[in-house]
Amino acid sequence: MDCPMTAKYQLALACFSAPNQHRILHYLALLATRHSAATTLAAVVTTLTALRHQLTGARHMALTEDLTQTTAQDISAFITAAQASGLAPSTINTKVGLLAGFFEYLREEGQMTHQPVLRRRHRLLTPLVLPKPMPDADLAAFFQVIDAVRDRLLFLFMLRCGLRVSEVCALTWDAIDRCAGTVRINRGKGQVDRIVYLAPDVEQALEIWRAHSTLGLYLFPSPKRHRAHLFRSHINGLMNQYLAAAGLTRHYSPHCLRHTFATHLLNAGVSLEVLKELMGHHSISLTLRYTQLYDTTKKHQYEQAMAQITQRQALRGR
Repeated sequence: MDCPMTAKYQLALACFSAPNQHRILHYLALLATRHSAATTLAAVVTTLTALRHQLTGARHMALTEDLTQTTAQDISAFITAAQASGLAPSTINTKVGLLAGFFEYLREEGQMTHQPVLRRRHRLLTPLVLPKPMPDADLAAFFQVIDAVRDRLLFLFMLRCGLRVSEVCALTWDAIDRCAGTVRINRGKGQVDRIVYLAPDVEQALEIWRAHSTLGLYLFPSPKRHRAHLFRSHINGLMNQYLAAAGLTRHYSPHCLRHTFATHLLNAGVSLEVLKELMGHHSISLTLRYTQLYDTTKKHQYEQAMAQITQRQALRGR
């Protein structure tokens, strides 16, 4: 057993029996060998503990002692509790998917004879939510109130390079090639590696930050000793702080800057194939969500096509 992993999750798994802890840690070790992200491993632990916590009475005790006794009814109860707590259907589906992966592992190991997660029963319908870019006026107001070099740079990485919040947090100095003007993102979401490019305003902010910061491993080290770099919660707080300072009442998350990046590129004529690579999407079906947003490009292409159609019809009518 991987001792560092055991120590890392020992406290979180203390509520389970020793056999359950053994099962979970073996599964986490398997995920680690498959290069699953650390956040995925942590999510497995929190989801399994949440499953136990949501159940009451005899079922609570049964799963505390032996997770192989989990039934479809237990999963249904977990989903009902998650819905009551206000979790979005997509979030619940993600958690149920993590549970399905764990129980499938136990089944393949011969520790379970059944899969308690049933696709037709436990899969929730999720609404199609369009990406939410920031309008130009709100974007300008937001950046106008950011005076801190570090904060301006980290938000520019999302807006100009399309980085996810987690990618910005863990960005290292050696990932940046200043001569080539590129940033290499290794093992992004879905284990997709990609190269993104530094826009002029990002390069300028980067040089200022480089001159004023203590160079270590990470571009954005955490001010807290127990953390190596900034975390999502810190950046979310900064976003809310600057939105309030700009007088913007509409809520935006940091991820909206990534949506804005994609929409701006499509409106500038970048193809979906190129955008897919820049965004680090595993499938182009994810990129296709943005096609309903780039009104400027759609309108221009429609007008071009209509001009050709009307011209042909006019010629034929002569």
